[in-house]
Amino acid sequence: MRLKKLTNLGIAAALATTGMAAALPAAYAQNAEVEGPKVKWLLSIWGNRRGFSEGVEGLAAYVSEKTGGNFEISIEYGEVLSPSKENLDGLYIGAFEAAAFCPMYHPDKTPGLGALDLAFLPISTLEQRQAVVEDYYKQPAIQNEFSKWNTVPLMGILMPNYEAMGTGEAPAKLENLKGLRMSSAGGIGQLMSVLGVSTTVVSAPDMFQSMERGLIEAATFPYTYAFASYRLHEVSDWVTDNWSLGSMVCHAAVSKPAYDALPDQYKTLLEDAAVAGYEYQIAKYKEVDVTNEALFEKAGLVRVPMSDEIRVAIEEAARPSWNVWLELANSKGLPGQELLDSILTSAGAQN
Repeated sequence: MRLKKLTNLGIAAALATTGMAAALPAAYAQNAEVEGPKVKWLLSIWGNRRGFSEGVEGLAAYVSEKTGGNFEISIEYGEVLSPSKENLDGLYIGAFEAAAFCPMYHPDKTPGLGALDLAFLPISTLEQRQAVVEDYYKQPAIQNEFSKWNTVPLMGILMPNYEAMGTGEAPAKLENLKGLRMSSAGGIGQLMSVLGVSTTVVSAPDMFQSMERGLIEAATFPYTYAFASYRLHEVSDWVTDNWSLGSMVCHAAVSKPAYDALPDQYKTLLEDAAVAGYEYQIAKYKEVDVTNEALFEKAGLVRVPMSDEIRVAIEEAARPSWNVWLELANSKGLPGQELLDSILTSAGAQN
C-alpha cells in the first residue's frame, strides 16, 4: 500500500505554526483549510531537530496548518518513545502512530529498502533521490515489505551524498587513497576498503578529536552539514568535490491501523504534505550549504575533483558491495536484481 502519486506543488512547508514563512503555495490560496475531526499522532524519532528531521517537521507543520490544528503530528525526539533501532517494531505493535527508521539499523528486517543505501548509485541531487525513493515505494516487493511490518510509508528521509574530508596530502590520485586511515561505515566504507583505504568507524562526537590527534586522517559524511556540525573543516586540509559516494535513505512510516482510521480527506492531505516535507528539507539543506561552503573556503580547504582513474576504480569497487546486497535480498526471497534495476532505471530517468 502506498499513498497515491505525489505532485509538484512548490515549496510548501513554510508554515506559521513552526515559525516558517507564513505563505502557503499559490495552489492552496483558496479554500485552504481541510475540515475534519481532531486527530493526534505521535511520531518517534531520535536525536534533536536537525537537517535529517526537517522533512517530517515540514510534513507535520503542513497538515496542522491545513486543518487549523485539528490534525496534529507531534514529533517526539530523543528516543522518548522508543530506541531508534526499535521504531519499526513499535509501529508493528501500534505503540505509536508514526516513526522514522533506517534500514541500516536492522538490514535483516527490511532488506529490500537497503538497496537505496548502496554506495555510488547514480544519484547526484536530493531532488533526484526523492524521485527515486518515491518510485521505489511503488515496487510490489517494497509495498509487501512495508505491509509485513504493518506500516504505510509517509516519505523518505533524505540525506545528501557523502564526500570525504581529511588531512595531509589530497587524494588526487588513486595511489593517495592506499592506506589512508578513514572513518567510513556501511556501503561507503566497503567501497573505500576495496580502494585500499584503511577504514574504521569512529563515532561522530569523537571524530574531531580523532582527526586532530592523527588517529584518523579522513572521514566520510553527508555533505556539507555533517562536516560543519562536527567542525571537521577546522582540522582538515582537503575535501572531495562532487565525488557523490552515495548516501543513506531513512523512512517515515505510519502504522497501517492508524492510517486506515483517517478520514479520506486527511489521507489525501498527507500526500500533499509529503511533497511539502521533501521540499522543505531540501531547501533547508541548500540554505545551510551556503553558510558551510563559506566556512570551508575560509578554512582554505583544497577541493579534490574526481579523476578519471578514481572514477573507474570506484565504479569497479561499487559492484562487489552491490552483490553483497543482492545475495541478501535473494536469500530473503526478494527479486534482488529487479529491485536494483528499478533504482538504476529511475535514477537514469531523472538525469
